[in-house]
Amino acid sequence: MLHPLLLSSFLLLLLLPTPTTSSSSSSNSTIYDLLPKYGLPPGLLPDNVQSFSLSQNGRFSVQLQSRCQIEFDYLVSYDADISGTLKYGSIRDLKGVHARKFLIWFDVDAIKVDLPPSDYVYFEVGWITKKLDAEQFRTVHSCEKNELIREPTEEISMLITE
Repeated sequence: MLHPLLLSSFLLLLLLPTPTTSSSSSSNSTIYDLLPKYGLPPGLLPDNVQSFSLSQNGRFSVQLQSRCQIEFDYLVSYDADISGTLKYGSIRDLKGVHARKFLIWFDVDAIKVDLPPSDYVYFEVGWITKKLDAEQFRTVHSCEKNELIREPTEEISMLITE
């Protein structure tokens, strides 16, 4: 028969929440604390994050208070719901982040950094990769809520480059 202390320890482990999902509402850490742990700058997301979740396989979901935009080297628009796969040094399968070039909005498919870290962040838009100065992403920026925020459109297959 099992020792009572061992049995009670086992039962306690069964009752503890599983580590498969982390959420800002159940933890003191924020998404801005989490991004640097994955080698990414905290300013990739705007300051209006309402909640987030991260599963053990790296899939994440972020809910913003509302859609908004931030002016970096490009104007970047954030949907109210953002998702993707977080890995060390990159975010893949990104949904809900868009960049504007010449009045045309493009979906940002991935964001990555060099390993070891350098002074650049890379936005992947289709098969094009744009190198951006990492300094602009080191701090979390206020999001502008604006009536001129992009409206969802059909994905454009042609990409205009510099």
